Amino acid sequence: MPKQFIFIDDSGDPGLSKSSTSHFIVAAVLVVESEQLSNLVIAINGFRAGLGWNELHELKFNSAKKSIIKNLLRLVQQFEFKAYAIAVDKTKMTALPSLASGESLHNYVIRELLLRIELSEPVIFIDGVTDKKHIQRTRTYLRQALKQNGVEKSKIYLVDSRKDVLIQLADIVAGSVARSFDKQNSDHDEYVKLLETKIVHIYEFHP
Repeated sequence: MPKQFIFIDDSGDPGLSKSSTSHFIVAAVLVVESEQLSNLVIAINGFRAGLGWNELHELKFNSAKKSIIKNLLRLVQQFEFKAYAIAVDKTKMTALPSLASGESLHNYVIRELLLRIELSEPVIFIDGVTDKKHIQRTRTYLRQALKQNGVEKSKIYLVDSRKDVLIQLADIVAGSVARSFDKQNSDHDEYVKLLETKIVHIYEFHP
């Protein structure tokens, strides 16, 4: 089985207050084999260098000019990767999922997305720099969920998105999907259209 590398980021927030976003999106970028991974990283780094950005200038959907986002999406079309997303419409949630101690809605949605992807010994990178206890809880929770669904071996890392351009690509995918649900924006469908050859599925999930 080819080696699988998965990069995960989100858009919106998992909160349920009046100030929270209506949708919470988690996206995953799946790259198979080290060579394809390297090619994609080199291309994105070259794109960033062309903008004159330093190494820690983070590429994010919500802060970058939309012309930059579109140019990046046009660039990455020529490289081998797949994208998946899960969208939680919080306006349709009747109640919070029943979560065990130490879990969070954020991790719950990541789990639901991973369980919808055909995996075998994946190496998973998730945006998030936090304390060691939280990192260990997250890794244990996701590993156990994957193992219960037949994925015996997995490696899971929580990383700093400023230092990982493929986490940044996952952010762009998540932001593009989130924008597609915001029908009030005239460009709501432009970004997912640029990703249509890469997105395998957008799952709509209502706990």
